[in-house]
Amino acid sequence: MAMLLFLAPAALASECLFLKSNEAHQFHATGAGSAGVVWMVDGVPGGAPAIGIIDDQGRYIAPANVDRAVNVTVTAASANDFGDTESWAVCNEAFVRSGDTHHVATIGSDTDQGTSDAPWRTIQHAVDQAEPGDTILVHGGVYNEAVTITRSGSAKGGYITLAEAPGESAIIDGTGLVRQPFGMRGLITLADVSYVRVKDFEIRNYKSNSEFIVVGVLVQGAGERIEIRDNVIHQIEANNIPARGNANGLGIAVYGQTELPLRNIIVDGNELFNLKTGRSEALTIGGNAEGWQVTNNIVRDSNFIGIDATGYYIDGAEYDRARRGWIAENAVYNLSSAENQALTMVAAAVGIYVDGGRHITIERNRVEANDGGIWLLSEHPGKNTSNVIVRNNLVRFNRDAGILVGGYDEAQSGGANKCTIVHNTLFRNNSRDVPGIHSGELQIGHHASDIRFEGNILLAGPKGYVITRFSPAKPSSVTIGHNHYSTSGGSDRTRWFWVDRNFYNDGRSEDDFDAFKAASGDEGSVVEEPDVLDINGPEWRWTAN
Repeated sequence: MAMLLFLAPAALASECLFLKSNEAHQFHATGAGSAGVVWMVDGVPGGAPAIGIIDDQGRYIAPANVDRAVNVTVTAASANDFGDTESWAVCNEAFVRSGDTHHVATIGSDTDQGTSDAPWRTIQHAVDQAEPGDTILVHGGVYNEAVTITRSGSAKGGYITLAEAPGESAIIDGTGLVRQPFGMRGLITLADVSYVRVKDFEIRNYKSNSEFIVVGVLVQGAGERIEIRDNVIHQIEANNIPARGNANGLGIAVYGQTELPLRNIIVDGNELFNLKTGRSEALTIGGNAEGWQVTNNIVRDSNFIGIDATGYYIDGAEYDRARRGWIAENAVYNLSSAENQALTMVAAAVGIYVDGGRHITIERNRVEANDGGIWLLSEHPGKNTSNVIVRNNLVRFNRDAGILVGGYDEAQSGGANKCTIVHNTLFRNNSRDVPGIHSGELQIGHHASDIRFEGNILLAGPKGYVITRFSPAKPSSVTIGHNHYSTSGGSDRTRWFWVDRNFYNDGRSEDDFDAFKAASGDEGSVVEEPDVLDINGPEWRWTAN
């Protein structure tokens, strides 16, 4: 392998490169050429809106209008050897352009001036007046309106910010607002806008009994630099039955619906719960969405999928894929499809799901007590989820597979390729009591290729299955190694179920570790009990002896 030589401005050798909001800087790598380099920001390939983004050629763009200073590390790594790297420090000073501040209150009037002493009455009127850099503060009370934002901020003028007034409780309530039989709308809809923030609201009670799709916060069309932060969203409900059509309900939905992308989207710090999503998800990034992050959210107690990055649902083109995304530091728990009356098939309420997305990093999430943990596949035949990194996640107590990679059916689903799954802890998944169904801590499905599964800790529950694969595949399709396997919770043995073209469980015991290694090519893994660090803590992890 050729050694990479990295060239940077002399000032970067010992000090931080300071960049202004939205400022770009070109980094260079020579030796192997740009095609042989993976560019990362704080270890995230491609970066993310809050830490800055970087393209495949090393062009870094600093965050836009940040609320606080950002200090990050830009790294160029050899695509063949991530240990061959060079890094630079980048600093982005806090800088927020200020415009006018407008006020909305339940005692106000839309004929007043929108000041603190003479507030407007409706949020819709306020957003219709906003200019770049303006802030709209919504004071405490219940606002029974659906708001559509069609005005944009700008790089020069700054964000339009719609926010709850500090220290107050502003509630946007959808009771009685659904009257149409078809269509889709959010209690807050952002349509073809850029440089807009929505912060700190309680958003609730938006319910449909028809095919009308209800969403707490909906971002659609094309645009860039949108932030959905620190909202509490609940009781968004699709209450229909299949005979009356397929309504859906979503807490937050980001849909790039045109050939122009939605770019640089932040969904951070929100709490979503008690949602009836029908056949949709609590939080979705889909379509032509590029350069986004879903971070620090809580998604819980709902009746279908939690966080989803989708592809191929609008027109099936390559741009119709959520891509260059970062899903990190989220807590996703207590999701079950058992009482979902809108489903016409058996389907799992998966915690984090990538269904056709690509170039996504999933890290440091806690995914527990759902139907499924973290699943990577495509529901479209002939299509794949691809280039996904799953690392340093805690996946536990899910009823089906903890991590699943590959399709659910040979003919009716796609699969997954070029996915890396490393340094995760999987604990007591596959707890569903269905005779003959052994999904395991890791399950490898159909059309899985170029999968790397290394350095993980798998501690199985009562059934004892750590890894299962039911579909024949080329032996080289999955690289497994340096994992720690064990079992607990009533099982007396650690088990593997592995099927390939040369090994069809030919009478060998499922707890025969040597047979599993021979069939799978596993190298460097061990069967041993791990040490407990803190089984009850939210940051609970296991470590090997």
